[in-house]
Amino acid sequence: MMRAALVPCLLAGLAIGASGCKIVKTEELAARAAAAAKPTAAANAAGLWASKVVPYVEGKAAPFPEVAAAAKADLKAAGAKYGYREAGEGAPWNFVARLTGTVTAANLASRAATAEVDVDGDGAPDVTLQLGPVIKGTSIRDALPFVSFTQVRNQIEFADVAKSFNTAAYDTALKTLPRDRLVGAKVEGTGVFSLRSPSDKALFTPVTLRVEAPQS
Repeated sequence: MMRAALVPCLLAGLAIGASGCKIVKTEELAARAAAAAKPTAAANAAGLWASKVVPYVEGKAAPFPEVAAAAKADLKAAGAKYGYREAGEGAPWNFVARLTGTVTAANLASRAATAEVDVDGDGAPDVTLQLGPVIKGTSIRDALPFVSFTQVRNQIEFADVAKSFNTAAYDTALKTLPRDRLVGAKVEGTGVFSLRSPSDKALFTPVTLRVEAPQS
């Protein structure tokens, strides 16, 4: 005999309307309970940060000038060597790099704050560094070969994964920066950036970052 559970009916005044009842299989109730107890995609992503994301980025990161020069010369070849993309042709390449340089300007008026960084010592900015708290884009998520759209149910959950990684980057690498003393500071860290064409300007999202502020 099929096992079943009776979902409580709504009372109509003092009478119980039998027609308002619904029979639900025990198996269905168990499936609903399991789904409710399952961690969200964003929670799963947050759990990967320290154990997988940071070690992967630190292990793969090559010097930013090397990666940027390779991407300018041959984006596809550079992507295969230094980056990753899950999607096919037309999707941006997502690069992992190590950034070392000097902050030439800090743009802090917006919540999507950024800093300009000189990496070759000529005094001119070469890359824009995201500072948050609003982190734009999905570069961290998209640079990770162990994170795939096939692991989630829909685009909304996949977007939540990207937001979770961006939040972790801000909380662990950017939240305590000495923002009032950034200009002239030395920065060193690892992170990611995405390029759709060789002429795109890099927007670097840190995964780790160390700042040596200038002496006041």
